[in-house]
Amino acid sequence: SAAEFDDLPRTVEVDENITSGVVASFTVNCTTPSSSGLNVTLVNISPTTTFFNSPNALGNGTFQVTLRPGTDLNAREVNQYILTFTAQCPEEVPVTSQLYIQVKKVDRLECDNTFLNTAASPLLIPENVAPGTVIYTVTLKRKGRGNLMFSLENGSVPFILNGIGEVLVPATGLTHTQAGKLFQMNIVVNDGDGRSCHSLLMVQVQPVYHNTVNFTESSKAVSVFENIGPLQTITYVHAHGEGRVIYEIISPSTVFFTINSVTGDIKNTYNIDLDRNPELAQTLLLVRAYNMLHPTDSATITVNITVQHQNLQGPMCSPAIYVAEIPEDSPTGMSLTTLSCVDKDSNNRTLQYQMENSQIPPNSFRMEFNMLQVNTTLDCDSAVMASLGFQYRAIILVTDSGSPQQTTRIPVIVTVSRVNEYKPECSRQFSFSVPENAAFGDFVANVNGTDRDYPFNNIEYSILGAQNIFYIGRHSGNLYVLGPLDYEKRKSYPLTISLKDLDNDVNSQFQREKSCNITINVQNVNDKAPVCKPEIETRTIYSTSASDTSIVMLQCSDEEGSQLTYTIVGGNINGRFRMQGSQLFHNTFSYNRDGIFDPLNYELLVEVTDSLSTPSFSTTAIIIVHVIPWTTTVPTIATVITTTMVSKKPNILHRTEEYWAPDPWFVVVLTFTGILLLSALGLLFWHFCCRKTPTEISQPLLKNRGERMERNYIVTEEPNKDKGKVSAEEHHHFDGSAQDPVTGQYYLYDSSSGARRWI
Repeated sequence: SAAEFDDLPRTVEVDENITSGVVASFTVNCTTPSSSGLNVTLVNISPTTTFFNSPNALGNGTFQVTLRPGTDLNAREVNQYILTFTAQCPEEVPVTSQLYIQVKKVDRLECDNTFLNTAASPLLIPENVAPGTVIYTVTLKRKGRGNLMFSLENGSVPFILNGIGEVLVPATGLTHTQAGKLFQMNIVVNDGDGRSCHSLLMVQVQPVYHNTVNFTESSKAVSVFENIGPLQTITYVHAHGEGRVIYEIISPSTVFFTINSVTGDIKNTYNIDLDRNPELAQTLLLVRAYNMLHPTDSATITVNITVQHQNLQGPMCSPAIYVAEIPEDSPTGMSLTTLSCVDKDSNNRTLQYQMENSQIPPNSFRMEFNMLQVNTTLDCDSAVMASLGFQYRAIILVTDSGSPQQTTRIPVIVTVSRVNEYKPECSRQFSFSVPENAAFGDFVANVNGTDRDYPFNNIEYSILGAQNIFYIGRHSGNLYVLGPLDYEKRKSYPLTISLKDLDNDVNSQFQREKSCNITINVQNVNDKAPVCKPEIETRTIYSTSASDTSIVMLQCSDEEGSQLTYTIVGGNINGRFRMQGSQLFHNTFSYNRDGIFDPLNYELLVEVTDSLSTPSFSTTAIIIVHVIPWTTTVPTIATVITTTMVSKKPNILHRTEEYWAPDPWFVVVLTFTGILLLSALGLLFWHFCCRKTPTEISQPLLKNRGERMERNYIVTEEPNKDKGKVSAEEHHHFDGSAQDPVTGQYYLYDSSSGARRWI
């Protein structure tokens, strides 16, 4: 006999929100006195998961099934797991049983008291709270998976409730008119399963006094010339604020500047002469603006006033304009001219020379002190320069160090003449093909020479040496057929093409030339279709033969030596065949009378094409395949049968089975009635067989371990423990008693013989 599961198979239920702990316990018993060699293994979980641990042995044949820590059960995804266990006692056959674990769905949303009692007292926030500040967060939790949805039923409040349950101050902040108001909003939380929680949140906005006076800018810098006369407006400042704003100069305590307390205009009180008052070249004023009703509501600004010397005339330079023509291959750094400039104020020692940023093209020239130099490679070989008439334009700026600084602008116009710098280049393609049946004047190819000198690709083409088979367009470079071609007589023609550039230099007689060697290959023209021998192939196969075994290989050839392609174009019902090269293979057949029933005979049309030839030709080969759908002797590979097989028509037998299926209520009533009947029979048996007579004197039944006992006991055997049953009364010698930790039943034992009797 084998091991026995006492309480499996059975079904247990667990909530989907548990993450660890014991799921179920079960007991396995062996017929041998000791279960030390008992082996219980979890062999399969369906559907597959890692949520459950291997069974944990507690002793005496009891095992526990536990969840791994961090398990995430979800009844919406899987509501039942089937755990299959095997149990094997020493030298016995293993036994298998199942434990069915039902996952129960639980409520997802919990409306706790913290959320529901938010209306107990209003939330106080100042009116100047920063925009976007989170003032309240919903702390509700959701069991299992999924996200909560948050919404406000009262849409007239200025606050925002985002998707994660945070109440925020709007991006524009709170206005002064909202100070002192009490806002009420009803927050609704939904879990998507029809359950929701509601809470009333009250927010009290506390008024805060504002410093309203602010300048439109943090600082200001102005520059004026000397000797402009007294009481001239130098600059002004402006501040915003509630009520009337007053302006005053805090520092320094100078008499040279004053400010209008109402308008904020700053003026000089006296004529400023730097020769007499050089300290006035730089003055930093600190100006304050304040609310006349609330003097503490104020703001300050710094005003930097710079007084400059008068400088009315810029430098005088020679030449006043520079015009020249230079070749395009002029080197970088070549000096074009040296400026001679005079400035009375700075005595020519502090003049600055630089190029204006408006050069066309940019960065073409540079100034090395007072010398104009070429800064980059000049280029006439571009359509842009051609549109500009090959002229480079720039402006030289000569600036003195006076106050204010004066600048003289010197225009520069340089015309760049073309230089033939490059030879024509041959195309990267050196071989071309033409079919042997090309007619007179047919286009062959374009030599496609290039020249980087402007005008681009202005090339004259010619074929060197006597040539009466091809000719080339003088300016286009197109090759055309002149004479007849014959692949059998000549398969290629080497040609030397001369490329000569035109009009790429100031001197029109200066030209550059390049020779290019090309080869024209004559293509053989395909004019015959492939031939297959034989044209019709017949094969017979079993439907269960291996699909990777070739059924037949077509023997086809092409006189032109082209690579052939094979395509099934007809007769391939249900797509049961495929071509791999010239070999025919089959896919899985279906001969299910209730489903797809493939034909037994296929006539496949295979198109054989010389696809690499132009024009292409094709022929059609026929393959007849007879399929035997039964396998009394099935070969492991496809078998070629040359004889004709006569298919047999199978006889179909129909058998009707009748069965009785009771209604569910009948099964319930029958089960309940059976339980009542068995209970009544058990009580009747106890009354007649097990009840003691009143005259019997009760005897102590159990004694401590180690005490020798010799009495008449009424003992019974637990079912399925030993073969047969023991008589109702027997005389035994036992050492003591014990209780089974799993079932709770008491038994007597003899330490010398190992005998055990259940009480």
